[in-house]
Amino acid sequence: MTDMFGAFGALPPGYGEHLGRIARWREIYSGRPPWGYVKKSGLYGKGERRMAQLGCARVLCESLSGLTFGTQADLRCADEKAREFVLEVFQANGFWENMPSFFSRAYALGGGVIRVYRESAARDAKGFVIDYMGADQFVPLSASHGRVDGGIFAGTVRKDGECYELCERHLGDVIERKVTRQGKEYDVKAVTGLEAVSSREGAGFAYFKPAAADPDGDTLFGMSVFEGCTDTLQAIDTVFDSLTREFILGRKRIIVPSSCIRTVVDPDTGKVSRYFDTDDEVYQALKCDEDRDLKITDNTAVLRVDEHINALNALLDVLCFQTGLSAGTLSFNSSGLKTAAEIKSMETRTEITMQQNRALAAELIEQTAQIICRLGEQTGLIRCTSPVRAVFSDRQTYDRGETADENIRLVDAGLRSPVRAVMEIDDCTEEEARKELERI
Repeated sequence: MTDMFGAFGALPPGYGEHLGRIARWREIYSGRPPWGYVKKSGLYGKGERRMAQLGCARVLCESLSGLTFGTQADLRCADEKAREFVLEVFQANGFWENMPSFFSRAYALGGGVIRVYRESAARDAKGFVIDYMGADQFVPLSASHGRVDGGIFAGTVRKDGECYELCERHLGDVIERKVTRQGKEYDVKAVTGLEAVSSREGAGFAYFKPAAADPDGDTLFGMSVFEGCTDTLQAIDTVFDSLTREFILGRKRIIVPSSCIRTVVDPDTGKVSRYFDTDDEVYQALKCDEDRDLKITDNTAVLRVDEHINALNALLDVLCFQTGLSAGTLSFNSSGLKTAAEIKSMETRTEITMQQNRALAAELIEQTAQIICRLGEQTGLIRCTSPVRAVFSDRQTYDRGETADENIRLVDAGLRSPVRAVMEIDDCTEEEARKELERI
């Protein structure tokens, strides 16, 4: 991957090391952690065996994605035509369906990018394309006003059955492209149909990174949510592996007298095998001390299931503490995660973490909508006169009841105007609030 990004020359200092960390995060998220194999034990144990894994890294990222993006956001804009156009582009590209998996991967890899571009023959919303890319496909290079506005994208294209590596550098108002295959550079126009150098007018991107603290603090990269807790993830897998081995090593064992064991000879190899026939229901007479020699004993070990579950839950609480979640948010025997409204009512650490990430997610959606509006204006399809805002529905549903009651009391007491009350309840502009009051 570093070779692909290096098509335009040397990467900035420290980026190669960070790309190595992204590769490690991707392996952990995909269920292939460095601790995934352990040595076999026993008399004939040689080599390694795959450890049974709980896959807690993926569970953590999907849980955070669900808390951040439980339902699709409401788009609000005074320009209804622009709002409808953005929704049409989202619908044509499966935006709402792809966002949960996008956020899950972004939490794992420390960031993600939504790239928007319009095709040359675009005449409607279907001519606009949205790509959902992870941090392993993008290197941020520059930022302005706190937003990443330049970087390198890496991907693949196919032509005539051959797979080529396409690298794009977005800096300033220019896009530079290079196509390579097995280290050899090819003509960009011949392979992709695109120009080697073009303007950024017809494209744009929005960058998202989780609200996880970056220990370096001076880079544009984000950090995986489980970067500081890989030891805990390994401990969880160790306990879960022990739990699964408990059922293998603790299988039912019956001690029977040697006189009840039969032998059979393989006619081909002459090998003698001894076995106990559990289906034998025929009475047989044996010459022995019956009380002593014919006693069948159950020697099954007691399974330590509760001890393992308690250990798993304790480690999951540690994981929650390390990732900014409240104890019990992740539980091995839980009925499921709490809803966003339930979490908010508890005023927990989970709610604080969710608010931080939801603000970043809303900003990402708003930036994406602004890019679509800009590209739509270039083609003459719309003329956006008002910014598009993103508001998450499930939080608004929960908050609106309390907000409405409070505003009604203030309006009745003469301490707040009806216009201000509608603005608070519907989270809209003053102009939209006045129109709503006229309709009322």
